[in-house]
Amino acid sequence: MSRIRAVGGFELPMTAADAIGFFTPEGERRWVPGWDPQYPAGEPSEEPGTVFVTHHGGAETVWTVVAIDHARCRASYVRHRLDEWAGTVSVRCEELSGDDGDDGECRVTVAYDTTLLPGGDPGYLAQFRSDAYEEMMSEWAAGVTAAAR
Repeated sequence: MSRIRAVGGFELPMTAADAIGFFTPEGERRWVPGWDPQYPAGEPSEEPGTVFVTHHGGAETVWTVVAIDHARCRASYVRHRLDEWAGTVSVRCEELSGDDGDDGECRVTVAYDTTLLPGGDPGYLAQFRSDAYEEMMSEWAAGVTAAAR
């Protein structure tokens, strides 16, 4: 399989409006180890079309902001690692309201659509298979929750 789509999520002890800030290029600095986006055009921006670059494991990933909408609590990006893979990632945060009237919790839904490019390592797609993806979502929830304290 050279293309995989994965959707999963988690709950956070904060409002959707607060949560979406953790899923912007600058917001992820607060909870993703080693996350250091660089902006070839200069200053950080959340405007559509903004390009930023990250480095993990000695490889460079180029990201393009499709949309970051704080009012609707959504963000989406195109991401590409040369000669390896390309795809999209989107994050949606939605308020939860329990029967007991508690406020201040939200559900985060994360969707990846990734295509392996010719020459790319098929093992990369394994992280998007159900068990591994659920584990990744748990790690995200723990990271954001810890950073919010």
